[in-house]
Amino acid sequence: MFVGTGYIKIKIYDAYSLKDRRQVLKSVTTKLQNKFNISIAVLDQGELWNIAEIGVAAVSSSSKIIESTYQKIEDHLDEDYRFEVINYEVEII
Repeated sequence: MFVGTGYIKIKIYDAYSLKDRRQVLKSVTTKLQNKFNISIAVLDQGELWNIAEIGVAAVSSSSKIIESTYQKIEDHLDEDYRFEVINYEVEII
């Protein structure tokens, strides 16, 4: 069994309040969770409204499947115009 853990840091472009930040994060986390069948959580409650950290976890019997899933997640995030991915780290155990 292989476990993949990911750390994503994003900069949200049009977040001028905590409400704006939560709307984007809720949308992103729900879409990723439903599309890729992963566990996902917002890691910080942040003081900055336009910066957010997201944790992602996936479990599979093959490391290739996890690598593929994380590549698809990265591609999906790059297509979203509401934010920019600042940092993206993945570790497979």
